[in-house]
Amino acid sequence: MDAVLTAPKVNIETRLARGYLFLMLLGLPLVFWNGFFDITEVKTGYFALLSVIYLMGRLVCFIQFYEREDRPRLPRRAGEIACLALCVLVLLSSAASGRFWESLEGSRGRWQGAAMFWVYAALYFSFRGTSIREKDVLIPLGAGLLLSGLAAAANHLGWDVLGLESELIPFDRGRYISTLGNINFAGAYISLALPIILWYFVNAESRGDGALWAAVAAVGLCAAVAVRSESTLLGLGAALAAMPLLLRRRERALPRFGLLLAGTAVLTQMYGRLAQWRGVVLSSLTRILLHPAVFALLFLIGSGWYILLMKKPSLIRGFVRFYAIIVGCAMALLALALVLFNTVLASAELGALGRWLHFSDAWGTDRVMVWKYCLGLFGEFPLWEKLLGGGCGVLALLDVQRRIFPDAVLDAAHCEYLQILLNWGLLGLAAYLTWLIAGAREAVKNGSSLSLALFAGLFGYAVQAGVNIAQAPGICLFSILFAVQHGVSGGKSAPITEKTGEMYANFH
Repeated sequence: MDAVLTAPKVNIETRLARGYLFLMLLGLPLVFWNGFFDITEVKTGYFALLSVIYLMGRLVCFIQFYEREDRPRLPRRAGEIACLALCVLVLLSSAASGRFWESLEGSRGRWQGAAMFWVYAALYFSFRGTSIREKDVLIPLGAGLLLSGLAAAANHLGWDVLGLESELIPFDRGRYISTLGNINFAGAYISLALPIILWYFVNAESRGDGALWAAVAAVGLCAAVAVRSESTLLGLGAALAAMPLLLRRRERALPRFGLLLAGTAVLTQMYGRLAQWRGVVLSSLTRILLHPAVFALLFLIGSGWYILLMKKPSLIRGFVRFYAIIVGCAMALLALALVLFNTVLASAELGALGRWLHFSDAWGTDRVMVWKYCLGLFGEFPLWEKLLGGGCGVLALLDVQRRIFPDAVLDAAHCEYLQILLNWGLLGLAAYLTWLIAGAREAVKNGSSLSLALFAGLFGYAVQAGVNIAQAPGICLFSILFAVQHGVSGGKSAPITEKTGEMYANFH
């Protein structure tokens, strides 16, 4: 009788992927060496080294376990085509720039060179068809957020629990926090990780799970206040605004979103008052959230949301449609307000909101000035360079010739998408945005809890990236979780062949 070949519960590739996720999601936010002084290089090196080892392991498994005729031939999806196109474009741009090796490594562009984009792409393809469980993501991600979040809150409140702040000069103390580095990069990480935990809080199936994720989320929210980065609040706000739309078919979870809003208002108020009592600095947006009127509004909306939908679950479907209309109108009004308050109403007095609605060169710590400068440089590119970009490091190269800041070289556009435009041109930016949008469509179409949770985190990160810099740990974890989402949202496992079955049987 012929032996019946069955797929093992866990194959070698899956073990590699799960181990890689554990080491990355837990280790990357926590790893450091020589304090904050080499933190960018250490985190980037940690990511690159482990990623290359993992990808080499996957390549060996692929060569060893699959005969050529048995290798899976799955149709390419839009995201994969865009990813491949971007890989070609970054290579062409590096070659055309005349600085091939420099653009490849990215040493003058926060290590976001062509080689790093190839690693991101390889990870994206490597997770297709890999069986990833929720706990493979949640346990290391939650632990990393919990530990780094506790350290961030402690640093903010004046307790240097790791002894890292004491090594900095007085000017830099407060600009670096926890094990995450610069507060803006810490905020990018929190914008990515926290919405995923919040998703599982509102979707918890037991009280124990709910309490666990509530505790981790509470630490993450305190850390979000502690980093004092407005881009963090922007990313988290966008993720929270999108979450009810993702919950529209989850009748048990949607009412709990109201609890999340009310709880966030209360926790922010408590931590903010503690911070003020300790005499430490809060961001201007946080101070707005601490205003009694804003606090009361958020608390009442959240409480009313929960009570209404718990008592009348039949209203949920219509309620989500109503919410979508409200959010759409709010976004349209905000866009209109930004236009009016920077044109015909530029002299209007807006109080505390004025610094956010009135644009000036100093807006967002000189971000508008930097964006105008970068767009001016791009406008001077020849046509081929507009299409392909100037290669990674082009901004730093041009800034040396025509400085914008007298005391520092500008090597980042403070907007990831503008940075990609300068580095890889219009074609590169179009390919990158297509890649992201296709991934978002995959996640929403799949609809699984892990897929939608990852979407919430990735969306929060993508929004804050509009005013922030691509740097480890944020962009590295973004690429990993984006790859995991791709695998969760539609990959199929390769067929088990006779050779594969024998190899796996020997392994087990």
